[in-house]
Amino acid sequence: MKVGYGNFISLSALVALTGYIMSGPVAFFLVQQVNPQPAWTTSAAFAENYSVIQDLPFYFGFMLIGGMLMLVTAHYLNYTAENEKKKFLLLLAVGCTIVFCALISFNYICQTTFVRNLALFYNPEYDVAISAFSLSNPMSFCWANEMWGYAILGVATWLLAGYYENRSSFIRVILIANGVVSLMSALWTVVDINWVMTTAGLVAYFVWNILMMVMMVSIHIDSKRNKPSL
Repeated sequence: MKVGYGNFISLSALVALTGYIMSGPVAFFLVQQVNPQPAWTTSAAFAENYSVIQDLPFYFGFMLIGGMLMLVTAHYLNYTAENEKKKFLLLLAVGCTIVFCALISFNYICQTTFVRNLALFYNPEYDVAISAFSLSNPMSFCWANEMWGYAILGVATWLLAGYYENRSSFIRVILIANGVVSLMSALWTVVDINWVMTTAGLVAYFVWNILMMVMMVSIHIDSKRNKPSL
């Protein structure tokens, strides 16, 4: 019998929550106060205004990524009921989360290492690479990768919702809502990728962060009961 993983769910929720808070509102505020990057114009302008402080959200983002992988895996391990369909969906959620981790880790590695060095040692021949991979440019590949990566995480949380079917209707609704919102955001990016850097895009980003924080807090509180899903 699988028992005791409720504590891992609780710990994972706290790790992910810290990642969401630090990579989202906290890092955003610090960057804006210390050395914000102006709206995208050219790669040369980006390099001229680049500062390592601008990478802070991505470093904390690694904590977010790790926390979500821990969280979904702990749910799968903590599930004890003999419902093969739910077990399959939870395992599929783990798989989707692994894909999410790979895609978003690629983005954060690009920003903290590849783009960083292109900016610090700027040369006009780097213009194409900076434009293609910097998240400061809404038309970059990394924004498409970012939105689809989080859409796949949304699928993972949707698949996770079954765990809470007889446990917490509130958490179940939030998990499903994140799936719907994340998929719709990715589809809207297919239509117009520039929306991510508009006012509407920034508002959507902060609303989503709040949704995820509420989700993590709710899961943490629920898991403190330390009971496997029934």
